[in-house]
Amino acid sequence: MKEFLSRNKWPLVLGAAAILVRLVYLMEVRQQPGFSVPMVDEQWHWQWAQEIVHKSFWGEGSYFRGPLYPYFLAFLYFITGGSIFWSKFLQIFVCGGTAFFIFKTAHHLFGQKAAITAGLIYALYGTLVFYETMFLIPVLFLFFTVWGMHRLIVSQEASSTKTWILTGIIFGLAALCTPNILLVVPFLALWLIFMRKRSGVSLFSSARPAAFLILGLVLAILPVTIRNKIVTGDFILISSQSGINFYLGNNEYADGLTMIMPEVELDESVSWDMFVPVTNAIAEKETGHKMSDAEISSFWTGQAKDFIFKHPAKFLELAWRKTVYLASSYENSDATDIYYQRNKSLLYSLLVWDFFMSFPFGLLLPLAIVSLVVLRSEYKKLLPIYIFILAYIPSIVLFLVTARHRLPIIPFLIIIGAGGIIKIAENFKEYRRVKQAGLIVLLAASVLVLNHKFYELGFPNPYYIHYNDGLAYHKLGQFEKAEAEYLQADKAFPYSATLTVNLADVEYKLGKIDEADHNLAKAIALQPQLAKSYNNLGVLVRGKGELDSSLTLFKKAIARYDPNEAKPTEIGEYYVNLADTYTMLEMLDSAQEAYNQAMAKSPLYPKAFYQAALFFAQQKMFDLSDSIYAVAMHVQMPSATDYYNWGMSYIERQKYNDGFTMMRSALKEDDKFYQAHYVVAAIYNMFGEPRDSVEYYLNKCLQLQPDYEPALELQNKMKR
Repeated sequence: MKEFLSRNKWPLVLGAAAILVRLVYLMEVRQQPGFSVPMVDEQWHWQWAQEIVHKSFWGEGSYFRGPLYPYFLAFLYFITGGSIFWSKFLQIFVCGGTAFFIFKTAHHLFGQKAAITAGLIYALYGTLVFYETMFLIPVLFLFFTVWGMHRLIVSQEASSTKTWILTGIIFGLAALCTPNILLVVPFLALWLIFMRKRSGVSLFSSARPAAFLILGLVLAILPVTIRNKIVTGDFILISSQSGINFYLGNNEYADGLTMIMPEVELDESVSWDMFVPVTNAIAEKETGHKMSDAEISSFWTGQAKDFIFKHPAKFLELAWRKTVYLASSYENSDATDIYYQRNKSLLYSLLVWDFFMSFPFGLLLPLAIVSLVVLRSEYKKLLPIYIFILAYIPSIVLFLVTARHRLPIIPFLIIIGAGGIIKIAENFKEYRRVKQAGLIVLLAASVLVLNHKFYELGFPNPYYIHYNDGLAYHKLGQFEKAEAEYLQADKAFPYSATLTVNLADVEYKLGKIDEADHNLAKAIALQPQLAKSYNNLGVLVRGKGELDSSLTLFKKAIARYDPNEAKPTEIGEYYVNLADTYTMLEMLDSAQEAYNQAMAKSPLYPKAFYQAALFFAQQKMFDLSDSIYAVAMHVQMPSATDYYNWGMSYIERQKYNDGFTMMRSALKEDDKFYQAHYVVAAIYNMFGEPRDSVEYYLNKCLQLQPDYEPALELQNKMKR
């Protein structure tokens, strides 16, 4: 151990530095709304991790995207008890491993000074800090990719079967994060054969390491392929998202920067968890029959190919624009604005900025270009890195070009740049003045050109910035802050019905009824088919006591519900609101039918079941109520209120032991549920339990709610 620590002092120090930088950043942003409420891809991965832990380890259907990161995240979720902060804290230790292998690779190629430089650049590279502290795939993909490339470069002369199988397995694990790397590994294998063949080894011996490299790759991927085959009956190597991703990057309306497709408006009205079913439904509607995951992926691939072959000029122009975006220094965000995040962290504001240049990529790429010139005599030992970068670039350009998608080439640009910096520093005085001037001019020209804002780059999106923050505050129940952010978003873009509905919702919860009424009317005018507008307006009208009008609005919401554009739980919400209103009007048969529809239409919407169970208990249909409660527990564990309602139904039937158990469960969920404290006290008093036990729960109730009359009556009764 001592020998290991002594031999790896610097890579371990730099790994610790990378972890520390990311930890400081996490501590700074942990109070921000977006930290506690993951959005878009983060939300999807976090929900996937929860499903792995709580529902089905193997999942259903084919994996839509590489599954390794969600399973890794599920492990973090499990050991942290679902803590977002501690899961992210443990995740950043992976970055320490990435820094370790960046150092080791740079050290092998250029020596210790370059390795230290590379490790420091990685540790302080702001865009990496931003993405590696989110629930996103690159954090794990970069680790396996850099590790695999390190083994390939360091072990290229090795003939050990074990060495090459293990290297292949590491690349296979990277592929299980992001399958794009499968486009790169064959080129690396060919380089390996060519390099060994040139050293005089026979063709068979030259091909042997490459063959075992591919074998290791297959061994890592095979379990996922088998699982997909068993679950779906189709041959899906890793995931089924390649087709739709290819189409998103190559269609008549594609811009290379954002997810755009003519068939559906992919904005905030289509949540990320609805993306797959929506695009699947479109494919099946187009073909007129039910399709497997593999067929759907092939369908979208075909749509992209149709665009390419029918509009070659548009495709080439789009590919050129995406290549320009790839080389441009500006960090194009695909979800959260990278530069706006500077306002939330002092450390991050020093690591990422867009003033006279877009730092850090606006300096890193020019340094790498200068380094390519300086290191041109050493191209043979750098060939694996060059091959990786050149082979990986098409997988970016053919899809979407964002800061996140170009992250995989960053560690290798860092290594090249560090090697060039050290060589220039060590030999600068020996260069002739013409060469010195040439390098300076090349660096300045590269900085100038690559930091120019081409096409649509360089424009912040205040609408999405404020909408996302508003949505986060909304979900956290901080309605005043949510309203402020929504108003800022509405000021930037006052034409979003979804935003307007959300704004109306928080205004309603803040008691601003007139403002909410106005905004819901505006939302209906903006998008007459948006069902949620009618539902929320129905809730508002019902709050005014206009029950008949609210019934009409809930029915309109149900009629306009589109399963291809809304969450499946929304229809359940509309039916529950309809049922509650029927109950208020004492139209109990209609209420019963609406609750049944809510459960049937939204089997994953827990409120439909818990509200229905409460309704049937109130109608003295206790057996049916109990059975619905039992089903509801499989959808979602009861809240304190649900336990309380279930317990009260037992007490009404004089099943006091069951009622007592439910009240204790309610208090475990919420120790401030004063009514449950009172019921426990009343049951204890009824059965002659010690006075101290009764008074304990009674006092708890009155501490929380001093004016609670049933508790005061019991207290007075005990004093007599």
